[in-house]
Amino acid sequence: MMTKSSSTPRSDDDTIPTKRNVIVKAVIFDLDGTLLDTEALSCRAVIESFASTGLSIPPKIIASLEDGGFLLPWDLKRRILGLRGSEWVPIVLAYAQENWGVRMNLDWKRDLRTPTNNVDDDDDRQIMIAAFWKAWEQRLNDLCTTVEPCPGAMELVEGLRALNFPMAIATSSRMDSVTKKRLRHEKMFLSFQTIVAGDDLCVKNGKPAPDIYLEAARRLGMHPSECLVFEDAWTGAKAGKSAGCHVIAVPDSRMERQPYLNVADEIIDDMWQFSGKRWGIPLEMREMRR
Repeated sequence: MMTKSSSTPRSDDDTIPTKRNVIVKAVIFDLDGTLLDTEALSCRAVIESFASTGLSIPPKIIASLEDGGFLLPWDLKRRILGLRGSEWVPIVLAYAQENWGVRMNLDWKRDLRTPTNNVDDDDDRQIMIAAFWKAWEQRLNDLCTTVEPCPGAMELVEGLRALNFPMAIATSSRMDSVTKKRLRHEKMFLSFQTIVAGDDLCVKNGKPAPDIYLEAARRLGMHPSECLVFEDAWTGAKAGKSAGCHVIAVPDSRMERQPYLNVADEIIDDMWQFSGKRWGIPLEMREMRR
């Protein structure tokens, strides 16, 4: 994920109105791209998963991706942020088939939500999705031995812990993946009362559905309206807002801000810009940075 810019947070004169007299009692964080800077590693893992599943990206495309630091093209990346593997893998395969010329036996360009009469075809698709998702997770787990926190994330969590704020993680990643990502950051993870992963049996629908945030709030013993959510992806911000939580978006610097205007109460560039004043939290991140 690219480094966030250092522009100032939104003020009273900006499109999103400032919240007044809001008292939050708990904080829920997304994980990937919000607490841990996994996005660049995730892109590389996606690209390398093609070979792992018997698919060949043309050499010219590989060379272009390598020149770009093995980041996925933004028109693809923006579509899959915050989604579960079962949802983003078909999007990636369709993109590769259409834009990179990757040869595949199945037509991934058709909408998989449209039922067909070909049971074998649908079964083959599910097998491929599962194989690609597993290959991606395994490669990402290997790469995540070097993952670093997003700017200000560790300090914000520590500040909230010092104030005895209940905290949770709500992530689309499966729990096995979360376990690998926390290896270098156990101190941070021990600050959370609960972690709700994408494969949790209580989470029927992935983001942007509200399920995961409703479950995280329930486990914290809080009403969603008492919870403040931090999210980098639009789908996650939408999930938090649909659950009835307050939402602070921390988007990738390449992401347009316009889509967040109707789902986020505040937009910041990184955690160092967080001010707890409007949320009834006695914490100013700019003071912690001095």
